[in-house]
Amino acid sequence: MPVVVESVRVHVLTGQHVVLLQERDSGRLLPIWIGPDMAHSIATKLAGIPTERPLTHDLMIGILEKVGAEVTRVVVRDLIADDQGGGTFLGSVYLQVGEQEVEFDSRPSDAIALAVRTNARILVAEEVLDKSAIVPEADDEDKLSVFKEFIDTLNFEGGPGSEQQS
Repeated sequence: MPVVVESVRVHVLTGQHVVLLQERDSGRLLPIWIGPDMAHSIATKLAGIPTERPLTHDLMIGILEKVGAEVTRVVVRDLIADDQGGGTFLGSVYLQVGEQEVEFDSRPSDAIALAVRTNARILVAEEVLDKSAIVPEADDEDKLSVFKEFIDTLNFEGGPGSEQQS
């Protein structure tokens, strides 16, 4: 399913970073907990904040361009559950190299950082959305209030200075 990066935020209570992916055709949000470096890389690009030197993802895009490869899409393809009620998201980056498309295993946060730099499509497997997406339902006040409480604990990541499942 196609998604867009809704935002990169910081969880107020834990200080952990999360990227929120929003399904294009619905209000479902997929929170993916990421490290601060990944959050910075994604947020600075989304905000249009230039960096003095290329970040790792900028370097990678530069290398790919020089060798004639193009990021065509990235996919959050699976969620492997753990014993603590969380899990690990699995991702892929797809490159077009000449006439051949090549898939690379990737952390979703790295894949998203590449996608926001190349305007590549970001896709999430429907099974992953079904397992982990937050769905606000206006007709169910209890579910909506839980959703609002979760969103209220997140701060926006952005401006200068400012992979795990929850």
